[in-house]
Amino acid sequence: MNNKSNWLAELRNKLVIRPIREDKRNTGAYETLLGHSKSWIFSKAIGGGQANFDEDIEDLKPRDRAMLYAWFNQPGHVLELQHAFAQLLANPTDLQDATVIDVGCGPFTAGLALADVAGSGVVFRYFGIDTSKAMRNFGEELAVGAREIGALHSQTQVQFGDSLNNFNFEEPRAGWTIVVASYLLASKTLDVRSITNEIVSACDAMRFGPVALLYTNTARLAAREKYPELEAQLTASGFESDGDKVEVLSVGGKARDIHYALFVRPRASTVPIEWLLS
Repeated sequence: MNNKSNWLAELRNKLVIRPIREDKRNTGAYETLLGHSKSWIFSKAIGGGQANFDEDIEDLKPRDRAMLYAWFNQPGHVLELQHAFAQLLANPTDLQDATVIDVGCGPFTAGLALADVAGSGVVFRYFGIDTSKAMRNFGEELAVGAREIGALHSQTQVQFGDSLNNFNFEEPRAGWTIVVASYLLASKTLDVRSITNEIVSACDAMRFGPVALLYTNTARLAAREKYPELEAQLTASGFESDGDKVEVLSVGGKARDIHYALFVRPRASTVPIEWLLS
């Protein structure tokens, strides 16, 4: 996926590149995939990344659309998140027993990036949230494939759902909770207040551990219109800004301006005595 990891390239080839290239709908025409022009696919079938992936469009099924999203958009997003995680984690073992909440997860994009940066020796819990069933299903395929390759620890848990409110986070934990909000604000229909409330409620369910929210998006001004509202909502909920910058990354040989921000909520000041004795 435009990175150095052999297992990621192997996984992408197995579940994205090869199935698309070997599909019978291909005509061999220049700049086409599955019988459609690449420009039409990007603008219409995947809507630049913001589409209703659960509906058919012409002869493309929801799984086709999720797979085409992975063809066009996922490599760059994986690279951006690898860069962000590498800066966030001074030592990959800091992630040991962490809970990762990926809001607007797509097909396990942050999970792949995190598994690559942390390494297969680190155990974590991953909760991927996406309103698209097609994205969640394809994300599960990629997660299973990553596990089969050996990129995920056998004890790492991966779950997908359509809402944070539908997850059972089980017992509270004292380890890190990392919330990933990658391109979340690219959605024109997103209710910032509602999704922030869901994120805060999920973090509160962990009760004792520190929380880091990692935000990424294109640095284009139009895509950043809702960011001040997100920042204000998080600050009002006890988060503190720990970094806000624009970096230029090379993705597929093209320079891309990426807006990174990090918000942190400290560990609870008091921990029940039974936790200390356990």
